[in-house]
Amino acid sequence: MALLSGSANEQCTVALDGTGGDHQLDTRPVVDAVRFALALYPSLYLIVFGSSQLELDLTKAGVNKKRYEFRLAQQSIPQDEAPRSVLTNYAHSAMVQALECVKSGQAQAMLSSGGTGPLVTLARHILGVQQLSAAKVKLKSKLGLCPRSGRVRPCFAARIPVGPQRFALMLDLGANATCSAADLYDFACLGHACAQLSLERDHPRLALLNVGVELGKGNALVQRAKDILEQDRSLQFTGFIEANRIFNDDADVIVTDGFTGNVALKAAEGVANIYASSAGMKKFFAKMARPDWLLPWQYNGSVLLGVNGIVVKSHAAAGKEALAVAMVEAARAAQANLAAKMQERLTAQ
Repeated sequence: MALLSGSANEQCTVALDGTGGDHQLDTRPVVDAVRFALALYPSLYLIVFGSSQLELDLTKAGVNKKRYEFRLAQQSIPQDEAPRSVLTNYAHSAMVQALECVKSGQAQAMLSSGGTGPLVTLARHILGVQQLSAAKVKLKSKLGLCPRSGRVRPCFAARIPVGPQRFALMLDLGANATCSAADLYDFACLGHACAQLSLERDHPRLALLNVGVELGKGNALVQRAKDILEQDRSLQFTGFIEANRIFNDDADVIVTDGFTGNVALKAAEGVANIYASSAGMKKFFAKMARPDWLLPWQYNGSVLLGVNGIVVKSHAAAGKEALAVAMVEAARAAQANLAAKMQERLTAQ
């Protein structure tokens, strides 16, 4: 179920921000998720940052202390905290300390259910941003785009199911609510490299999310992005894709801005959850109508592509099973050395 499959035999350390999400006053979902994740992935070791109450509840629950280390971090970053405040006022927060663990090498990955804005801001600041190849920087300059010295704009990517044991990547899913066509090109480059690694596609099919597949459909942003993507012959750009086709295996990489991508995915999850929460005979028929591979909690955990380290974002409202899956996702991505291999692919393209 992971974005990338690593070796489960080598110990992997994941730093967990235990203060984020919608359960800050109730530690039980985090405690249960830790127990579940450690059972799912025997080589997982956790550095858990959180409140003294979380430390007490982990001890009461009898979680194997050989499998985790607890570090006190009482400070929590509000979901909507301003970027400047995040960078200056939260040095002792669980999110910052978890990211610092990745930077220092104490952990190979970090996971947070905290705010998207603070997490992206801090990850970029603490870990740094990856670079595009000289050829792609030259192309961006030729097309009149600001190359930002070759640095990519990071984005959240997640696997979406497109059939039994078959997946596509969708990005951005919320890191960037406002995007330029140059940003969408960066996302396409990141998605292309990640799909080569995680989906094992030598030439992944890449599509832009739009309101129609006709060439003239869509706003100025997607039209400009289409023109740019058509100029890069290293990408197998197939054109536009509509939201009703994203689960139909029409593309391996689906590119969109973070606002649209987040709305589209949450709408799809909402429909799936209606099936899951049906009662009585409706539940029986809903289960027959919904294939098991469409259960949303199985795919929790979006990886922040484009930074120099493994950063995974869990849904703020994730339950214990979904949060545990995100922990395993982080461990597997780290064991597969995703960030380093992504940078190799980006500079080689």
